[in-house]
Amino acid sequence: METAAHLHVHQLSRTVQRTTGPAQLSVLLIENEQARCMVYLQGAHVASFTPNGQADLLFMSPYSTYEKGKPFRGGIPICFPWFGKHPKRDDLFLHGLVRTKAWELREAIDIADGSTKLVLSTEDDEYTRSIWPHRFSLQLTITVAASLRLEMQVTNTDEQPFSFEEAFHTYFRIGSLQDCSITGLDGCTVVDRSDGNREYSQDGSVVVGGEFVRIFEQAGPVVALHDPVLGRSIRMEQENLKQVFVWNPGDEKAKQNPEVLDAWKDFLCVEQVNSGKAAVVLEKGRTHQSTLVVSSLPYAI
Repeated sequence: METAAHLHVHQLSRTVQRTTGPAQLSVLLIENEQARCMVYLQGAHVASFTPNGQADLLFMSPYSTYEKGKPFRGGIPICFPWFGKHPKRDDLFLHGLVRTKAWELREAIDIADGSTKLVLSTEDDEYTRSIWPHRFSLQLTITVAASLRLEMQVTNTDEQPFSFEEAFHTYFRIGSLQDCSITGLDGCTVVDRSDGNREYSQDGSVVVGGEFVRIFEQAGPVVALHDPVLGRSIRMEQENLKQVFVWNPGDEKAKQNPEVLDAWKDFLCVEQVNSGKAAVVLEKGRTHQSTLVVSSLPYAI
């Protein structure tokens, strides 16, 4: 996590500072009795979450670019209104419009239980409507405690219904890709995107040894990433998110990505998603909320 030393700092609350990071990007630094966290206002992008006495749960690529209007590699990108490639245009960034937008900080609140709450928001503008012709507002509430809680609200401010995809595209820091396993996905229908969208039923724990591009349909409310090397099990609780996407590019694909390269061994994406047939249809004036809670426990299977 970056320090605020030698940077211009504005204290927003007892536990929240606003400062600048690489390329003069606005950054929120949260440090309370339970954890530390770092959030870029561009994309409302959580880049670091470190519970007290533990190592950072999140991975940011050492090769990531930090530029205004370009997505970061790592942390928790917010995906909306599409997940993956745009259905018609290859020239657009993956995963939607909002991870490169400057979000606004609405609230920074110190809670009596020692946690910290941030509320950030963004909405449609002329540029977004030129690509996705709908009016919307997004609000992301981030609660930093011993666990990290993300609540995203999508409101349809248009005059007609619209359909959208969404995801918390989380990059977790791991000790060894070959030694990690994921539980909570047993019995899910799996679509293997690296094998011609082959479908099968998951049997037991998920083990990732190299390139892995698979989506797990109708996932349950709790998934865990077990890491014996770092000695922890990361628990993910999800609400109103029907899919889990597990991704690592593997060695060969990573060599082709200048923001990954040899760092592929150090992360695993376990993402909470609504996409494809799980896309959300939202009526005029209605709000959809999805929630992800991330916590770290001692290693156990």
